[in-house]
Amino acid sequence: MDISDALVTAITREILRRLQAGELKLSDSRNESSGKACPGSACKTQANGVSPSQGRRRVISEVEIMKLCPAAAGTGQSVEIGSRDIVTPLAEDYIAKMRITVNRVG
Repeated sequence: MDISDALVTAITREILRRLQAGELKLSDSRNESSGKACPGSACKTQANGVSPSQGRRRVISEVEIMKLCPAAAGTGQSVEIGSRDIVTPLAEDYIAKMRITVNRVG
């Protein structure tokens, strides 16, 4: 059996649906109290650890975008990057595919 992004997304959505319906419970107390499948730090994240005022350029790869906005969390997420940061072509493809909103800060 081949594991594809669509299969992982379908499984994740089913688990989230069951969590919201109360059919499943998480053992981690942090996630139980929030009741959200995707914590705010993952949905709206800042991609660079460098302050925009430092004026450094940073290359943001597809892997980094995938960590910040995983496919399991669904489409329509947002991420903040520095005004001088460079996004690789593969990362741009993933951003377009997942309909991620990229906000440039600074």
